[in-house]
Amino acid sequence: MVPQCEPDPVWPAQVRTSCPEYAARLSLQRVIPGRAAEYWTLRCDGCGGIHLDIVDLPRA
Repeated sequence: MVPQCEPDPVWPAQVRTSCPEYAARLSLQRVIPGRAAEYWTLRCDGCGGIHLDIVDLPRA
């Protein structure tokens, strides 16, 4: 099983908030932690499509 973390309620600016094809809202499904970034799985509320955004982690 892939480890998961709780999504941050504040979405970074680099995360898409609307579907690029349908222009509908995206709902956060899962955040998968990685060494250099997080992988955010989002589902379009309009078309049901799945989108993956790679979110860079802040450098310490």
